[in-house]
Amino acid sequence: MSDVITEYLDTIAEPTRTRIDEIYTRARTIVPEAVAGVSYGMPSLLYRGKGLLSVMSTRKHIGVYPFGNLGELAAEVNALGLETTKGSIHLREGEDLPVELLERFLLGRKAQIELRAG
Repeated sequence: MSDVITEYLDTIAEPTRTRIDEIYTRARTIVPEAVAGVSYGMPSLLYRGKGLLSVMSTRKHIGVYPFGNLGELAAEVNALGLETTKGSIHLREGEDLPVELLERFLLGRKAQIELRAG
């Protein structure tokens, strides 16, 4: 069965496609209740209808968008030598986001969503 993430991945060339797919696969393992959808116009994983994570290809890097949770962990990401903006992490060729940080982003965002849902 196709979803918006699979459809998006089908438009991306290798090796970038595999790198993005690996991040989504890890994320789905960490939050198995997440479903594919669209948030802020980007193919994303959603939890309870809210944006959890989006991973997109750009000309210069892979953009990782951990909705609502980057601020708390940005210093740790920067300490790894990864470039960040207010709401994204940039992965250049050869750079990877450690699974432990991805897990903390995702579980933190999941907790935010649950807290707001009451």
